[in-house]
Amino acid sequence: MDDLDRYIEERCARDSEFKAAYEAESALLALVRARQEANLTQKEVAEALHVSQPYIAQIENGSRKPGYLLLFRYAGVVGARIQVSPEPHPTA
Repeated sequence: MDDLDRYIEERCARDSEFKAAYEAESALLALVRARQEANLTQKEVAEALHVSQPYIAQIENGSRKPGYLLLFRYAGVVGARIQVSPEPHPTA
């Protein structure tokens, strides 16, 4: 484990907001990777989802937060799967 991984692990352990943001960013990057591995363009994904290519670009660069349903549909188009594992909220 390198220094960055150690920092992320420690920060996630003590900061629930950081952990949520890190996990969301990691999931988004995995979806982008899945699109690229499926050899699909943003335009092709946009057409399949009936949205615009700029909208997909905004989702992928993090400037727009899509709803969960769109993310699940996006995953289906690129051949990925989203798994949700509810965890109890830590008490303060």
